[in-house]
Amino acid sequence: MAQKSCAEVFAMKASFRWARAAAILLAASCLTYCTNSPFDNEIETEARTLAGEVQLNDLQDKRAGVYVWLEGLNLSTWTDVAGRFELELPRTLEAERVSGVYRLYFYVANYGVHSVEAVVQNGRFLYGQADVYTNGELKKPIRLFKILNVKLLVDPPSVPQNYLGGIDAQVTFQATLDTVTVIIPKSVGGLLGGLFFENAETGEIHIDIPDIGAHTRETIRVGAEPTSRRQIFQLNGANFRELFLTPGNYRVIPYFFIKQNELPEALLKSLGQDPQNLEPVPAYLKIPLRANEAILQIF
Repeated sequence: MAQKSCAEVFAMKASFRWARAAAILLAASCLTYCTNSPFDNEIETEARTLAGEVQLNDLQDKRAGVYVWLEGLNLSTWTDVAGRFELELPRTLEAERVSGVYRLYFYVANYGVHSVEAVVQNGRFLYGQADVYTNGELKKPIRLFKILNVKLLVDPPSVPQNYLGGIDAQVTFQATLDTVTVIIPKSVGGLLGGLFFENAETGEIHIDIPDIGAHTRETIRVGAEPTSRRQIFQLNGANFRELFLTPGNYRVIPYFFIKQNELPEALLKSLGQDPQNLEPVPAYLKIPLRANEAILQIF
């Protein structure tokens, strides 16, 4: 038997996905008809919300702040302290009679991305279809597994504002199981390409870029052995770039991305970060990451 070409295989897969989605929507149409009220011909429930629970396999990591994103409709929410979430469809989708089978993604940067299916018909969720129970709850709790340990360090951690020495910021990566790819934009000479300084009290953000004109990126394959990258900065700018940081406590966050093939680029864009753009922007800090805090105190 002759082997099928890549194009033929792709076409077959696309055709299968289309047929599967069409079958789900056809079954959903029947379900909608069957749940109509015989008295006033109105659907008994609005079915505009979808709820569930997200669990992290590392129990030391907080459940709050897992990003939940509905692909195709670009709707999102975050989990609460218990790992619970609720996503609501806007009424405009009902007016537009939006229908389709959509994937709901659950994302923390250093955890494996996970997704489930949800069916929307005429702007409402179809309960009892795909991965959703008849009450609008996901059939199973979403369990995310950590793929990369990230350890942050700043040394010295406390300095006066007139400190003249260099301050070392370091990040150490270690894969938990399989090899993980880490991308460091604007890296030159094996160093970090940027640091964010977020004032813990005011939320004000400063960005330090060693080489503003660099259009480079380093790709690291991280395994079981710890792999570190660093960047040295200085407050007064005598030997390095000058940072105008007033007295206070600052979270020091290095600029890097963790590559996951299953992660849609549109998800990162929904957080305000274009992975094709090498320039660090404040929106980068919206990307959820489970790591220790590296605090720099300036007094």
